[in-house]
Amino acid sequence: MMFRFNRGFMGPSLAALSPSAGGGGGGGSLPVGATSQLDFVNGFYYAGGAEQSVGDLLGGDFDPSAISGSGMYVDGTNANRPTVVGAFLSDLLDNLPEGMTILFQVTTGHSELGGFLLYIGDNESYFDADAWNVVSINGAVWDQGVVDISTSISGAGAHKIAVTFNRDIGGGNHQYAWSHDGNAAVTQDTPYAALTMTDAQLGWPGPPGGGLQLFRTHIRSITIYPAKAPADLPALTGL
Repeated sequence: MMFRFNRGFMGPSLAALSPSAGGGGGGGSLPVGATSQLDFVNGFYYAGGAEQSVGDLLGGDFDPSAISGSGMYVDGTNANRPTVVGAFLSDLLDNLPEGMTILFQVTTGHSELGGFLLYIGDNESYFDADAWNVVSINGAVWDQGVVDISTSISGAGAHKIAVTFNRDIGGGNHQYAWSHDGNAAVTQDTPYAALTMTDAQLGWPGPPGGGLQLFRTHIRSITIYPAKAPADLPALTGL
C-alpha cells in the first residue's frame, strides 16, 4: 500500500462496530469515535454530522451503478472516478489541519494490488497540483525524500488500511503513520504541517500513462477518525 504526502516545491467488519453515534437508514452505523463514513456495502453515508445521500457526497465521474453488495468497484478499465464533494469533502479538508486517521476497507480479486485509493490535492487538475496526499495500494510513503515510509500488501481478498495524516506531536513536528491488516504501524515524522488543500477524488487514475489506476478493487468503506496514535492502528486494521 502507498500513502503519499507531497509538499511540492515549497520544501516540500470495520472492526467491531460498537453502539453507533449515528443511525444508518441503509443498515450501517457510524463507529464510535468516527466523524464520517462512506459504507458502500451497507449503503450508509455519514458526513457533516448527519446521514447523507451518496449522490450528495460523490460527484464528478461518479457511476452509482458501480456500487453493489461488495462495495464500490473501481478498476482501470471502468468509468467510475468519483470526486469527493459536499460534506464529506468538507470533513476531509477540515480534519487535515488538525490531523486525522482514515480507515479503508477493500477487497480485491487479484493478487497484483495497485493504484490510488484517495487523492487530496489543491486543485482539480490533480496531476499538476503542487501539493497532494495520496493513499494507494502496495507501495510506499514519501514526500520529496522527506517522508519515506515503505510497506507492502499482497494477495487477493480483504484488507484494511489505516493511514494517519498530520498528527501533531509537538515542537512543530507532525507524524504520519501506516498500518494494515493488524500489523504494527510504520511512522514518519516531519518538521512541518500539511498544506491547505481544496479537492479530493477516489480511484484517481494518476499521471497520464502512469498505470496507477486501481486494479479490480472494491472499496467497501472509508471512515474518518481524529488522528490516532500509531499504537492504536493495529487494532483498527485487524481482520
